[in-house]
Amino acid sequence: MNAPIPSPDRRPPAGSGRPDDDRATRAAEHVQKVIPDMERALGALRDFTRRDILLRFYADRKPRSVDDVARDAGIHRSVAFDHLERLVGLGYLEVERRRGFPGKPAKIYRLTAGPVQISHPMRRYDILAEALVRSFQDLGDDRGASKIKDAGRSLGRKLASSTARSVQAALEPLIEMGGEYEAGRDGRVACTNCLFAEVCFRVRDICLFHAGLIEGLIGRDVEPSHVESIGPKGPSGCAYQVVRP
Repeated sequence: MNAPIPSPDRRPPAGSGRPDDDRATRAAEHVQKVIPDMERALGALRDFTRRDILLRFYADRKPRSVDDVARDAGIHRSVAFDHLERLVGLGYLEVERRRGFPGKPAKIYRLTAGPVQISHPMRRYDILAEALVRSFQDLGDDRGASKIKDAGRSLGRKLASSTARSVQAALEPLIEMGGEYEAGRDGRVACTNCLFAEVCFRVRDICLFHAGLIEGLIGRDVEPSHVESIGPKGPSGCAYQVVRP
């Protein structure tokens, strides 16, 4: 018996079609969700000059004027402006207008987006991390928080370098992964590019894992310390306090 042909203006009920058709429909829906993110990344990276400008922002996250960008990239000011405005439109940069400062540029551009990622199929490790943190939260406030930090501390000890003799040196394994850290003399650790930023703004307890991770890194050969999370700083950063005994 032949399967009925669905009317072109009617979508068959879920599960009523053939398995291959259902899989094709789900695949098409997935592609439609992926395309905007991929097109956004490609739009930023497709042009060599634009890619160079954006990567300079990632390498050094300080705000820049059009003149700063033009000078660093070795291009005309109008070309720099066009690329900066395109990156603003794509959501990678934001504009800050400075008024009332003689001699200061009217427009300052700063990085506002998370990491640039192109992957097909998309790798959503942030969703996995969020789910794991929420499962720990279900254990209860004190017990769950303790387990989350223990997990970070355990990983930190495994990554720790036996040759590190300072907090900054101990953080090198995270810097090699793409994180950016500045350790101050007062025990403050500023993370200007957090590896877990995308998860942090959805489940703040990921900061406990991060604190445990730092604790494990510096506690092996640098000094035994307790690390506390201070909280998010900016669109993709955070800060921690090393409390020495």
